[in-house]
Amino acid sequence: MERKHNLPNLIIGGVHKAGTTSLHTYLSMHPDVCGSLIKELAFLLPARYNQEVPNNDVYATHFKHYNNEKLVLETTPSYLYGGLPLINFINERLGDDVKMIFILREPTDRFISFYRHCVTKLEIPADTTLEQFVEMSSSIESGIRQSNETDHITQGLIEGDYAAFLPIWMEHFKDRLLIIFFDELSNDTPGVMKKICNWLNIDFSFYKKEDFTVENRTVDYKIAFVHKFALWVNHHTETFWRKHYKLKRFIRGLYYGMNEKKSDATNKGDEAVIARLKKMYDGPNERLASMLKNFPNINLPYWLQR
Repeated sequence: MERKHNLPNLIIGGVHKAGTTSLHTYLSMHPDVCGSLIKELAFLLPARYNQEVPNNDVYATHFKHYNNEKLVLETTPSYLYGGLPLINFINERLGDDVKMIFILREPTDRFISFYRHCVTKLEIPADTTLEQFVEMSSSIESGIRQSNETDHITQGLIEGDYAAFLPIWMEHFKDRLLIIFFDELSNDTPGVMKKICNWLNIDFSFYKKEDFTVENRTVDYKIAFVHKFALWVNHHTETFWRKHYKLKRFIRGLYYGMNEKKSDATNKGDEAVIARLKKMYDGPNERLASMLKNFPNINLPYWLQR
């Protein structure tokens, strides 16, 4: 199938709280990439539930700024969990040349970051403990949600079982799939971006070291109503900030200086909960390491080297 040039041929499909916003921002800076001005479109997600997806003309409205770039980028971290229905839909709607990137993060760290994200986004009460958040979550064994009516907050544990969702993408996308890890993206951002640029056949030398700042960092706040207002402004003006990312970084720095509260990611009483989470993911991580050991362009992180 011949694709329309103003529709995505590159998708960052996972996972939540693993650096997808940063990667979307870095790639969207590149002159050969047209990134959607809303980062998390979730446009194709209805296909995951066998529901109707709006037509391509509606999809294209998110890329009205397209100017013959080589790559058109969309990012939705939930796509990893869409399985065969979503894979088939992507191939039918966008063509079989679409490339997919997944970023994986150590599951317990990802879950804790997701917990903090839900607190700072005011999605759960501020006094919710990590242990309570675990109890709110569906068990890994229950499987991924089958309806978009299900509260996404309950999916935190399940979404860390990458081994349950990756094989079908590996089977169907093969060399059109790149898997990277949050560890390497955080510790060596220029090196990972060079690897991605080489895979996409675009020029890495465009970037400067200062381009690689952390995006969508989870922070605790001092004043609740100021934070709530900042969230509202960010949500309702996202397309503006994506066009003016340098201005956003400047204003964000001022906001952090004024309203960020320095605190530990977890409380001292959380050690037992964290140990339970790590044990919970032992089996899934072992399966993941086994399936990835021979996959191309993979550098296994510490949490998969056992």
